[in-house]
Amino acid sequence: MKQEDKQYEKWLAEVKSRQPILDNPEELTASILDRISGISPPKKQRKFLIGAWASGIAATLLLLLFINDTCFTPVSQRTGKQNEYDNWSNSIPLPANWEEMRLQEKNIYLSSQYTQHRKFRKAQILQVIKKKRLK
Repeated sequence: MKQEDKQYEKWLAEVKSRQPILDNPEELTASILDRISGISPPKKQRKFLIGAWASGIAATLLLLLFINDTCFTPVSQRTGKQNEYDNWSNSIPLPANWEEMRLQEKNIYLSSQYTQHRKFRKAQILQVIKKKRLK
């Protein structure tokens, strides 16, 4: 091992002591600077910009599809729960002072009416189930 280390040291000293032979040092310097300035940051920046554009376009398309599905869905394609809510909301008797009520009061009133409606529907469903069981 010691002989290998000595040979390595000798070889390293010899390499360090020799100067490179340069025919045209200005051309070498210019070539090195051109290579350094031509390294890949512009390519990385282009890839990033392409990715940013692609994700922006995809996000815009998804947003437009979402808006299209939510705003322009025909009434015939609506679910049963939506139709049930529409039927219930059209049959609610509004109090005489509805226009003067604050938003919180309206919310409390409608919540209580909906709770009563749900209890009534639940009672109706239980009656149907009992009738079916008795048969």
